[in-house]
Amino acid sequence: MGERIGADYLTNKRTSIIQRTLKLYVAALSDAADEIGLNQVCMDRGIFPLTENKRMAGFARTGKLVRSPVNQPYDEAQLDTFMSLATKAIDGDLITIDMSGSTDCSAWGQVLTRIGKPLGVRGALVDGTSRDIDDINKMDFAVFARGRHPGTMRGRMNMESVQEPITCGGITVHPGDLIFGDGDGVVVIPIDHIDEILVHAEHVVSTDNWWAERLDEGRDPHELHKERPIP
Repeated sequence: MGERIGADYLTNKRTSIIQRTLKLYVAALSDAADEIGLNQVCMDRGIFPLTENKRMAGFARTGKLVRSPVNQPYDEAQLDTFMSLATKAIDGDLITIDMSGSTDCSAWGQVLTRIGKPLGVRGALVDGTSRDIDDINKMDFAVFARGRHPGTMRGRMNMESVQEPITCGGITVHPGDLIFGDGDGVVVIPIDHIDEILVHAEHVVSTDNWWAERLDEGRDPHELHKERPIP
């Protein structure tokens, strides 16, 4: 299993990047990616916020779960590896989990939230299911997933990898990629395009704000488009 791949990238800028991102919105980053010709960055619509907190941004700390062997005792060492997703996280990480298509148990809950949040984990993203959402809401933590399930992953899922590339929401996610989620969904920005995308997204938001002001003034949309094309 790999550890901390890409974590040295922009190490001293992680907090400022997260702050810049949270001033934007997911659709702006999607538009920015289109502008520079970046391949699909949006996760599929099945991934949505389960919590009251519907905004999260951070750097992917990845894990992949696979089905446990049938009729074999559960290896408790698996739980240690699973918990390392949170216990070895650093400030700015966003836990991103691939459950290999399983939805009959949950890969995130209140215990991992209590472990991860004090370390600076900025949210959890699960291609699968999560539980303990009412408790997690009390911690003002964001969880995005395909839905809820009360079942434990113990005895059902094993860790295949930590900090290796995974597939989440139909998108390949590498450790260190920028993850941004809001009420519209989730985007994944490859680590080597973060600065470029943020600059373009900030321009998109500026243009949106300009349009909103002019429309509130009663200006003609067709004239506005000639003056400053809509993003």
